[in-house]
Amino acid sequence: MKRKLIVIVTALVLSAGVVVLYLALRPSEASEDVGTVTVHRGKLVELASATGTVEPHVQVEVKSRQSGEVIEVLVSEGDHVVPGQLLVRLDPVDAERAVREAKVALARARAELAQSRASLDVAEAESSEAVAKSDIRNRGAELGLVSTEDQRSAASSAKVATANITLRQAQLQSAQAAVETARLAVEESDRRLAEMEIKASIAGTVLAVDVERGSIVASGITAVSGGSTLMTIADLSDLRVVGDLDEAQVGRVQADQDVTIRVDAYPTRTFTGRVYRVSPLGEEESNIVTFDVEIMVTDPDANLLRSGMSADLEIVTARYDDVPLIPVTAIKGQGKRRFVELANGEQRPIKTGPTDGVKMVVLEGLSGGEEIVGPGGRSKGGGHGDRDHKRMMPFGPPPRGKR
Repeated sequence: MKRKLIVIVTALVLSAGVVVLYLALRPSEASEDVGTVTVHRGKLVELASATGTVEPHVQVEVKSRQSGEVIEVLVSEGDHVVPGQLLVRLDPVDAERAVREAKVALARARAELAQSRASLDVAEAESSEAVAKSDIRNRGAELGLVSTEDQRSAASSAKVATANITLRQAQLQSAQAAVETARLAVEESDRRLAEMEIKASIAGTVLAVDVERGSIVASGITAVSGGSTLMTIADLSDLRVVGDLDEAQVGRVQADQDVTIRVDAYPTRTFTGRVYRVSPLGEEESNIVTFDVEIMVTDPDANLLRSGMSADLEIVTARYDDVPLIPVTAIKGQGKRRFVELANGEQRPIKTGPTDGVKMVVLEGLSGGEEIVGPGGRSKGGGHGDRDHKRMMPFGPPPRGKR
């Protein structure tokens, strides 16, 4: 019984081996499948991708020209302001005192000016009198009625009186200059007093308020640190997306190209935009060179976007209509030669154009309607043998490690 059982098991094993060998050697139906695709004509959009951040085109950090203590904050985050609207008021006590001191100094300078004018008038009168006396002495000396000493004394007095006029004129000019200086000081003190009230320079939305009542702020003009930021205002009606564009794509991007904008806050919709500018200067970081690209948001619902949102950008660098399109993986190459394999085994040289990563434009060699061998397929006619097949490689560089 054991011997019969062994014989039966051996026979079953041999039969199974014969069946497996037959199935392996039999030509499969899948290998005879042509695996072709039809070249069709259609549209292709060439894109360049970038990432960026939503930013207002105009954003201002409000600072004070004067240092001082905040006594009143008149706006809050989210408020809309217009040019000239009062935002923050600083303590005006010191500035008001400076105005009063400047006005007192101006009054004193004007009094000194009046005194100088009066002195000049006196000097001119004394000079006229001295000159007249000198003339009389001269005529008297000619008639022998006046001594030479009196004549010389009168002439000297006339010269002194004339010089005194010059002195008084100089004093008058100095007094006039002092009045002008005092007047400018009053204007400066008035300006400083007015600057204790910080007003909006642009129309926009208050994004952040960085001070509160009692805060001490430093001047944005005189402080070495650049001064204290009181608040930030931005014009949210004109939003931009500033992104980083890889150097491999920068040559295809230019102003006025259409852009699709996606943000995480609205995953089910996109926003439209337009390229505003591309920076001519690249920035290198971690051996990667990128170029700033500024996108103007043109979407009618741009108000949904918020400053600081991250955004993904798809820039339309080219559009092609009614052109032959083939799968990128159907393109083969030998050296610099590019070709596709037709269903009948013919190797058709082609000239390729842009791609969207899946399909590629054929500029020369195909017109549409041809049957070509798709990725993973082979021709029905067997236009090349196994050796030729090994020499052909997909479009693109060879796998790493193979030459």
